[in-house]
This record gives sequence, C-alpha cells and structure tokens, in this order.
Amino acid sequence: MMDKKLQKEEQQRIAENQVGASRSEQNSKHKKTSITLNVLIVVMILAIIGVLWLVFFLTADDSKDQVETKPATTQTQKSDETKKDDSKSEDTKKTEEQTTETSDDPNVSKVIKKDWKPVGTEQKGDHVNSYEMDSQDWEEKVNAFSEATGIANGDMTIWYVGRGEEPATQSIGTISTKTDPDKAFRVYITWVDGSGWQPTKVEELKTNDKSN
Repeated sequence: MMDKKLQKEEQQRIAENQVGASRSEQNSKHKKTSITLNVLIVVMILAIIGVLWLVFFLTADDSKDQVETKPATTQTQKSDETKKDDSKSEDTKKTEEQTTETSDDPNVSKVIKKDWKPVGTEQKGDHVNSYEMDSQDWEEKVNAFSEATGIANGDMTIWYVGRGEEPATQSIGTISTKTDPDKAFRVYITWVDGSGWQPTKVEELKTNDKSN
C-alpha cells in the first residue's frame, strides 16, 4: 500500500513539474514574442523617422535648387541681352565704317565713302554757297573737309575749293596736311538745309594736282 501511495505522489510531483515546465516555457515564449514585437516597433519607428528625414531633406534641396536657379536664369537673360546689345553695336559700327572703291580717274588711288553726318551750321535764312575765305560758309566748308579726312583745321592746307555738279548746294575741295602736301585728298560736300555741309565722298589722290 505504501508503495502505491509513494508512486502516486511521485506521479503527482512529475505532473506538477511538467505543468511548471510548461508554464515556464510559455512564459519564455511570451517574453521572446514581446521582445520581438518591441524590436519591430523600434525598427518601424526608426524607419518612419528616416523616411520623414529624407522627405524633408529632399524638399529642402529642391527649394534651394529653385532659389539658386533663378539668379542663374536672370544672369543668362542678362547675358543674352548683352549679346543682343553687342550685336546692335557691331551693326552700328558696320554702318559707320567706311568703304573703299576704285575710280576711273587715273590720279585717284581709291575712293572713300562713309555715312558722314552734316557738321552743323550757324547760318540763318536762305543759304548762299560762298567762296569768300572770311565768310561763315567758308569756315563751315573747312569743318566738313576736316570731318571727312580727319585733318585738323589748323593742320590743313587748302589747295582748291570749287563748285560741284549742283553749284548752289555742292562743293569740292582739294586739301592736304601742312607737313605732307604731296598726299592730297579731294573732298565732295553737299549742303543740307538747317544742318550744314555734309561730306559725301573722299578721293585719295596719287599726286596733288592742285599744287602747281
């Protein structure tokens, strides 16, 4: 009888131990599961933070790029405008540049043409084409000869001044520098009402045909 009782108690202890082990195992599993869940939650939080940071960083970069692009665009526009202005300046210079031609006159080495402007006038009323050396008209003719050739009035020798094809409004002068009388120019000028004498053509002479 005692043996049976002891066996029964032993079986009961074994059963209790098994129940305790099972509970311990379940508790251990619960702990592992909780740890795993906690780790996953932390990972998800970090991932969300990382995504938010990337979004914020990329947005900030885009804004910065947009801000930096505007001045570059403005600079490009200014550069284009400058190029256009330079182009206009070059076109203007081309218009103002002189051209050279040949002549049938054997004493003319070259013909110079340019878009000269009238030299201005102080004369009032009806214009009279004057060849008096002390007249205002004569002085303005000399200014036109200087404008056409670049020879200053004080450095100019006037060899001849005569009428052009239209005697009332055109004149022709042969001039040179004082230091080089053999290098002479024949200058054609036309009167423009209210604006004065305007050079229209310059012929560079091979020899000064008015020096004799």
